[in-house]
Amino acid sequence: MKLSRRWNKFWIGFAPGIMLPLTVFILIYFISYSKTPFVIFIKFIYMSQMLPKILSLCAVSNFAIFYLFLNKEYWYATRGVIAATLLFALGVGITLFLV
Repeated sequence: MKLSRRWNKFWIGFAPGIMLPLTVFILIYFISYSKTPFVIFIKFIYMSQMLPKILSLCAVSNFAIFYLFLNKEYWYATRGVIAATLLFALGVGITLFLV
């Protein structure tokens, strides 16, 4: 199996497309609010209506993975990143509706 076929899978794009925004979210917590307990941090950003903005910022990090797979012409992996980004966009939409 060629290297390009091995990495050209939907889940190869979907998994990092989910993990990278979550990692960015955790980095935002540790950089800005590390002295605050995590549950209090979640409540604070929800009550202050910052949650949709922070989730959007986290989803933007998928551009790097998207362009990497796009330049390698890994079309199925690129679709996985798009699906993960749309999932985060749905989360942002839901939080906008709830807040």
